[in-house]
Amino acid sequence: MGFTLHAKGTTVNKKRLDSWKGIAAFLGRSLRTVQRWHECNGLPVHHFGGHKGSVFAYEEEIDQWLASLSAEPAAEQARAEETLESSKRSSNDLTMTANGMWDTRSERNIHTIADLYRKAIADDSRNSAAYAGLANAMIFCALNDLMDGSMAYPSAVEALRRMPQPDSEHLDAKCPAAWIEMLYNRNWCQARAGFEEILGKRPTSFALAGMAAVHVAEGSIRKALECAWEAWRLNPLVSSLGAFLCWAVYLNGDFRHVQDLIAQIRSGGGDGGLISVVEALVLIQSGSVSGSLIRLEKVASDFPQNHTLQGILGYAYGTVGEKTKALNVYTHLAHCSGTNRKSNGYALAIVSMGLGNNLEAIAWLEAAYTEGTLWSLGFRSDPILKPLAGDLRLVRLVNKIGVRTSYRVETEFQRPASLSFLENVLVAENP
Repeated sequence: MGFTLHAKGTTVNKKRLDSWKGIAAFLGRSLRTVQRWHECNGLPVHHFGGHKGSVFAYEEEIDQWLASLSAEPAAEQARAEETLESSKRSSNDLTMTANGMWDTRSERNIHTIADLYRKAIADDSRNSAAYAGLANAMIFCALNDLMDGSMAYPSAVEALRRMPQPDSEHLDAKCPAAWIEMLYNRNWCQARAGFEEILGKRPTSFALAGMAAVHVAEGSIRKALECAWEAWRLNPLVSSLGAFLCWAVYLNGDFRHVQDLIAQIRSGGGDGGLISVVEALVLIQSGSVSGSLIRLEKVASDFPQNHTLQGILGYAYGTVGEKTKALNVYTHLAHCSGTNRKSNGYALAIVSMGLGNNLEAIAWLEAAYTEGTLWSLGFRSDPILKPLAGDLRLVRLVNKIGVRTSYRVETEFQRPASLSFLENVLVAENP
C-alpha cells in the first residue's frame, strides 16, 4: 500500500508495510526475529491507535535503518582507531615527561618516574621507550637501596622482554640490558661489551656509571674513577652519580679526598642515601669510630629504610663495645632479610665484622653476591673488608667477580692510585 506525505509543498510517496507478517516478508526474516529487532535494535515500526493497535512500517525507513547498521561497524572502527591514537599520544607524552625527569633522577623522584613509565605502557603496550625507561628506573632503585634487588631486577628483565622485538636491539635498551647482565646474570663479558657498544655510539651518564662499575668489579679502580668522573661531569645534577664517584674514591682508599668530595657535592644540593653510605664507610675507617658515632646515628636516622646504613651503624656499635646495640641491629636486619626477602647481605656482613664474627661475615658476603647488590662489585677493593683478605672463602668469592681470573690477596689493598685528574677539578688540596 502506498502513502502520500505532504510537507512544505512537497509530495513524497512512501510504501507502507502493514502487519508484522508484511514487515517480516519484506526483510526475509521470521516474525519473532523482526519483533526482537524492533524491541532491541530500534527497527522502525509504528502503531495505529497507540501501542496496542496494529502495526505498520515504511520500506524507506527500514532501508535507512539497515544502512545505518552496515555503517555502524565502520563508525566503531573509526572510534577505536581514534581512541588508539589518543592513547598513543598520551603514552608518548607520559614517556617524554618521564625521560625529562630521568635526566635529573634522584631518590625522591624515581618512584614518580617509574609510575609515569608504567602509565605510558598501560596506554600503549608497544611503547618501547617506556619499557626501556622502566627497566632503567628499576635498576636505579636497586642500586640505591630503594627497592630490593629480588624484585627490581626481575621487573627490569620483564620490561625488556616485553619490548617489541625490533626495538629490543635499540641502543636505549642495551644500557639496562648491560646492567642486568652485570648485577643479575653476572655475565661480566656481556655486560662490558654492552656498555662499550653504547659508549662507542652515544655515551650516557648511566652507561658511563655502568662502565665504572665494570672496572670496579675488575679491580681497576683508576679506570673506574675516570668513568665515574665522566659520568658525573656529563650529568652533574644527578646526585647519585656524585655518590658513585665518591664510592670509587673510597674504594681507592683515599678517605680524606672522599670527605672533601662529599662536602662539595652536598654544597651543590646533592644528597641521598647512597652518598650517606659512602660517608659512613669513610667515617668508621678514618679517625675514631667513637668520635663519629653521633654522626653515624644521625645519617642512619635520616635514611631509616637504607639497611646498608643501619649495618654500618651496627658495625660501629660493635667496634666501640656496645654489643647489645650491635646485636639489635643484626637481629633487625636478619629479620627483614628473612621475612621481606630484603637483600641485606652486605649490611649483615659488616655488622658481623663489628661483632668479631668474620666467618659469618664471609657467609653474608656470599649472600650479597647472590643478591646482586652494588656493594658486591667492590669486594675486590673494599677497604672495610681488608681484615678478611686472607680467607680462602673470600678469595674464591672475589674470583667470581669481574673478568679477572686470579686474585692476589697481598696486592688487593695497596696504596691508592693518584687522583690528580680529580684534584685539579673537584678536590681541594688541604696543605
